[in-house]
Amino acid sequence: MTDEQQALAEMPIWLVVILALIGGVSGEMWRADKEGARGWSLVRRLALRSGACMVCGVSALMLLYAAGMSIWTAGALGCLTAMAGADVAIGLYERWAAKRIGVNEPPGSRPDQP
Repeated sequence: MTDEQQALAEMPIWLVVILALIGGVSGEMWRADKEGARGWSLVRRLALRSGACMVCGVSALMLLYAAGMSIWTAGALGCLTAMAGADVAIGLYERWAAKRIGVNEPPGSRPDQP
């Protein structure tokens, strides 16, 4: 067993969940504070958007680890993704995907078109 496999086997799953939870909630509270959210709107915003941030962070962690990154690097980038927020991460992904399939290019700018 490699060192990374041993670290993954010894790393409790609750640690990954707690790190994503802290990253998602703190990132969303920071953005809500900048916008001046208070009271029930803050609670509602945390309940609705922090879950998306946490799921996005854990998903990034799993994808990066599956792609061959070390568990520590994947964990750090997963927490940063949760902190940045799902809307930021998904916006970056949408731009990358649009560029990849050529959706955001003006018509006639691709060499394979007449």
